[in-house]
Amino acid sequence: MKISNIHSPSFKAGLNDNIRARFAMFSAPNISYTFRQTGMDADFGYNRPVACCCAAVNDIFDNLRYKYNLPFWAKPPSIRTFNDHQLLIDGVKGSLGFCISDSSYVLIDQPVFEARSLFLNDKYNTLNLIDEAAERNYQNKWNSTNHFLHTYIHEWSHNIHNDMLYRTFGYDGTCPRARMRYNTWNGMYYDPNPAVNGVQHLSQKIFPKTYSDKERAEIKKEISQYAAGVNASNGEKVGGNPFEVVAEYMTKNIVNTLDENTLLPTRNPFADGSGNSKTVNDIIANAWKGIIT
Repeated sequence: MKISNIHSPSFKAGLNDNIRARFAMFSAPNISYTFRQTGMDADFGYNRPVACCCAAVNDIFDNLRYKYNLPFWAKPPSIRTFNDHQLLIDGVKGSLGFCISDSSYVLIDQPVFEARSLFLNDKYNTLNLIDEAAERNYQNKWNSTNHFLHTYIHEWSHNIHNDMLYRTFGYDGTCPRARMRYNTWNGMYYDPNPAVNGVQHLSQKIFPKTYSDKERAEIKKEISQYAAGVNASNGEKVGGNPFEVVAEYMTKNIVNTLDENTLLPTRNPFADGSGNSKTVNDIIANAWKGIIT
């Protein structure tokens, strides 16, 4: 989408005056329209900062695909902004964003959304608010980076991870469009083992997976507290499963390679294990397909 052609920035956690000026040249409706032209059902309303962040992340993953030949071609089938009062899913209220792993009713007065759809909180309607939230989450050791694109890269990474799982294990969920994408031969995807249900694989092997105290300590040290799992105010464990470990790991590695002038990767973020310990590299390798035991 070429939204990140920026020159001579003063770089700090990714956000600077040149990026602000560049983003100001675009409108949310135009970005929504451009995404729709590529097959995504996008609607950012009039939230230009969120729309621009998503466009920049789209450029990042396109670059990783075409320049470094990484398997990141899957674009979210739908992207929406939301307000908490619109949500039909209580567990995600207050979040900056989320990705649904299976098709679901998500927003009031909206039809069912396809698996892998992304939702971004509309209350973050300025770049300052987005940047401050990223910095706050990083200072609290919640996120693996303080980059203003953190949430957007993280959620797009979930989309990529879901796509890989469904191409590997099939989908077999409730959405006809997703079943057509993953469970039948259509020139791109083929379910090699229809007896394995990708949705069940997520619910049985990935979401409930718990790590040992030693593994959690390594994940917290090298990736983030959210990747390791933390207790929410109600005592419920948040994060700490392979799905979140992969998204936080991908986000950290990608951010560490972004050029301050273009917001595009300068090298393959995953070429060398990124300096992680063998324990964490093994966890990531297993988490990518979900701890098959």
